[in-house]
Amino acid sequence: MAATIGTHEMDASVQCPACSASGLFHTWDVIDAGDASLKDRVLFDENLFFYTCPQCQSKIHIESKCLYIDRSKKMLIWHIPSPDEKITLDEVHQALGTTSFAEYTCRAALTWGEWREKIIECEGAYDDRLYEIIKYGAYQLLSKDDKERLPLDAYHIDYADDDHDPERLALIFMRKDEKGMAYVYPITEKLKDVTKDIFMPILNQISGDGQAQFERFGYAWASQFMTYLIKAAEADANRETYGNLIGFWIKTIGEEVFQTAVKPQA
Repeated sequence: MAATIGTHEMDASVQCPACSASGLFHTWDVIDAGDASLKDRVLFDENLFFYTCPQCQSKIHIESKCLYIDRSKKMLIWHIPSPDEKITLDEVHQALGTTSFAEYTCRAALTWGEWREKIIECEGAYDDRLYEIIKYGAYQLLSKDDKERLPLDAYHIDYADDDHDPERLALIFMRKDEKGMAYVYPITEKLKDVTKDIFMPILNQISGDGQAQFERFGYAWASQFMTYLIKAAEADANRETYGNLIGFWIKTIGEEVFQTAVKPQA
């Protein structure tokens, strides 16, 4: 990675898995949000990280390490394809120009899709961890048949409409049987407020404010968090209160997302 600050381009060596031809893929290892046109490509160009083999024309999705920096919104979102790889202080220093980044929201993502989703979540004022909790809760309300039709690996958070307002996001359930077709459910202010009131005090207690740590706060994390919370609630003297709060939250998801009454199981 270059020692200069800002967007940095690179060439990655590629061997086509279809015909074994070698080639170079021109990409980035640092993308600065100050480059408005490139930022738009990150958010809206589905082909940005695809390589087309000049020999056989196969289209290959390239997963390579890349840091997205937004200095105005204090965001560092790192795409790291390997779950075992850690970010070093030197890498941050080279990209940001300083080792002082405690005020930044720092995140990591395994895939380009998760990376884009995390950028969108972190653009707004609402805590991205709360979005992931909402995302988890809504998927749990689907029936077994619906989960088969709407696979988890294609389920994500995106802008609610073409205005691309970072404060108005939606849950996107992609259909398995019809490519490109999806159900879009805007995340309402009421659901955001209820989720924040219930879970933010717990998040602050167990994991701090979410700044200056390159954690992968995604669906898997939300699942682990809710499992931890439910077990802790069962062992707590105030478990009935916790149960009622979670029940109220589930009911709110049903009403605000799916416009249906949900009766939480005892």
